[in-house]
Amino acid sequence: MGTESESSDLDVQNQENDVPQDGDGHGKEIVQVDDEPMDGLERKKEEGSTAANKDKESGDAKTQRKEMAPRSDMWNHFNKVFVEGVLTKGKCKYCKREIKAHSVFNGTTALNKHFKVCKRNPHVHLKDRKQGVLQVTDFIGCWKFDPDKLRAAFAQMVIEDELPFAFGEKSGFRKFMAIACPRFKPPSRRTCTRDAVGTYYEEKAKVKLFFQEQCERVCITTDCWTSQQQDSYMTVTAHFIDKDWKLHKKIIGFFKIKGHRGEDIGKHLVTCLMEWGLDKVMTITVDNASSNDGGIGYVRKHMKTLIAGGKYLHMRCAAHIVNLIVSDGLKEVDLSIQRVRAAVRYVKNGTTRLDKFKECADLEKVDTKAFLNLDVCTRWNSTHDMLKAAIIYEKVFARYADEDPCFTIDLNREKNGKVQGPGVPEEQDWDNAKKMDEFLGHFAHITVRVSASLNVTANTFFHEIGEVNLLVRNWLESEDPLQKEMGKRMKDKYDKYWGKWHEKDLEKDMEKEKGKGKEKEKGKGKEKENINMMIFMAVVIDPRYKLSEYTEIAIGEMYGDGNGQKVWSAINKCLYELFEEYRVMYAPVATDSAPQSTDAPRTEGGKGGAASLMKELIAKRMRLNTCASNSSKSELEKYLAEDCEDIESTNFDILAWWKTNSSRFPVLARLARDVLAIPISTVASESAFSTGGRVLDDFRTSLTPFMVEGIICTQDWLRRSTPINIQENTEELAKLEEELIQEFKNKATISSKSKSTEPSQPGTSKSGPNKSGPKSATRKSTANRKKK
Repeated sequence: MGTESESSDLDVQNQENDVPQDGDGHGKEIVQVDDEPMDGLERKKEEGSTAANKDKESGDAKTQRKEMAPRSDMWNHFNKVFVEGVLTKGKCKYCKREIKAHSVFNGTTALNKHFKVCKRNPHVHLKDRKQGVLQVTDFIGCWKFDPDKLRAAFAQMVIEDELPFAFGEKSGFRKFMAIACPRFKPPSRRTCTRDAVGTYYEEKAKVKLFFQEQCERVCITTDCWTSQQQDSYMTVTAHFIDKDWKLHKKIIGFFKIKGHRGEDIGKHLVTCLMEWGLDKVMTITVDNASSNDGGIGYVRKHMKTLIAGGKYLHMRCAAHIVNLIVSDGLKEVDLSIQRVRAAVRYVKNGTTRLDKFKECADLEKVDTKAFLNLDVCTRWNSTHDMLKAAIIYEKVFARYADEDPCFTIDLNREKNGKVQGPGVPEEQDWDNAKKMDEFLGHFAHITVRVSASLNVTANTFFHEIGEVNLLVRNWLESEDPLQKEMGKRMKDKYDKYWGKWHEKDLEKDMEKEKGKGKEKEKGKGKEKENINMMIFMAVVIDPRYKLSEYTEIAIGEMYGDGNGQKVWSAINKCLYELFEEYRVMYAPVATDSAPQSTDAPRTEGGKGGAASLMKELIAKRMRLNTCASNSSKSELEKYLAEDCEDIESTNFDILAWWKTNSSRFPVLARLARDVLAIPISTVASESAFSTGGRVLDDFRTSLTPFMVEGIICTQDWLRRSTPINIQENTEELAKLEEELIQEFKNKATISSKSKSTEPSQPGTSKSGPNKSGPKSATRKSTANRKKK
């Protein structure tokens, strides 16, 4: 028992002294048992050696411990400097300056202070937002990272390029931005939707302010469209010339309507104009649909600030009339055209035929990038494109007929066992095709010219009508019976819109048009409608023509000697009436204060007083005589009395001419600004439908009408920026934007109340499950959050 207790005591003592044990359980060093007491000096030496051994072992353990990572971010920008194994300084990675950084005496405070003021530190501009970074690209300038501007630019990119709102969530775009600008976080679809709505209101406020400052009177183009989802939309485009004599085109409305009835069109048009504050309208250009006549009548009835009481409000689209004229002429196509069409259809009906045809083209050395394209029989412009391309390959078709025997057989055999094939095109057929291509080419060029929307076209419309008249007359006088028959049909359609002049009282016709009746809705009375007089007014205010002999002869050629004189008299009457109306509105009021101040003789003077009185009397009479001679001629008479500009001038800019001479003819310049802004086609509005078709595709059918209008209108405004000074109009822009947001909130409140009061049936919905789903609600809620 004693031995076991003694061994256990030794084990405890060995463990406390960290003595390694041998296999028998005894320590390698044998500790002497105090059988006899030791003296004090020996005991102290033994305790000291034991403590020294402990310190040495603990020091070895500390050197083997893993070094701690620095907790301060400053060491990402500084290198550590050690002196005899002790950290004493930090060396700046940018300017190479050494800063004291002892862990006990200094710390990292000095490093932080130097980091903020280091001139070579590229991260300083993150703290100082006013400090820019010099960038050298196409030009030298300063740039600073601004996440708000980047988000606004991203929203504008999404709108202009017709991208989905979720474009910022695409993985490819995020990878690209991680390299191009790592600090920019692309917005989510909801954030992008809110930014797009904010951009819409901001740009709308700019356009509204621009209308208030620069626009006197607008000309409107409008049209209706049906989307893929069978929803009816209407677009409204405003055209005007600003005070700097620059033409502008702005889409001011793209909204959903119930139907295409004339009254509905008129109501929506008046509502849109009143919302923008555009109560002064010069003309409204529409196509030839009968419902548009009722819409124009509604506008005449409800708008009181129209020129001449709305007598010249209705302007028909020139491009549609040209299309109707040519389409009527091509109802019966020549046999030569049928043969060319059949030959093109045969070649394009198989890849083997196409390859063989291209081999024949290489052998004939036909060097052209254009290739064969088949036309649509109901579209004359596609027939023109087909003939234009096929004529180039005339010799290739002849070689192909020799290479492929089935070509001749297929074109000559009966179709469906009844109709004989047209046959292979021969030399005479190609001659007829060239004549038809040249004839249709004239109309194609006319259509392109009248469809322009970014430059003035009103002053050229008269000459385009004269060219159409000559082309139709030449075919009408042709010896070819088919061409003569085509010319006759085209002449009838031309006379319906442009070629005849009817003696009638326009004011009575207007009163009839304002009334309601079935005849107006069906479009009756179109046969007796005269051409809009604004077409002739645009020629008169062109300083190259005026009321010259050239204009008179051209009218005689268009209407004949008898009707030509009637038209000439009507033009003169209309011109003077319009000028008188504008003179009453815009002419400066003459004051008689200056002449009256000279009536009382002056008593000051001294010597020579009588002579000075005589000079004043003579000067007064000379001024009166000059005023009398000048007042005898009006601005219009002075303008017409001056010589015309050179007709042959190809670089003549009519807007620049009127800008230079507006001080000489202030009233007439007002009339010129309104007349020259008239668009003669509805292409400007129809182009919005192309954008609408891309926006409302199969993947974005849940977009609400508000978002569709916002995207299409904002895209048009961004692509043609509004030239206003934002710094000078900051307060007014902010006020307009708040009014627009409040107006939208009121509309949303009214619509929500009306929907809540409507009786609903379970399982039924007017808009369908897809159009009232969560996506639509998400866009509405995000728009509301942005406005708040």
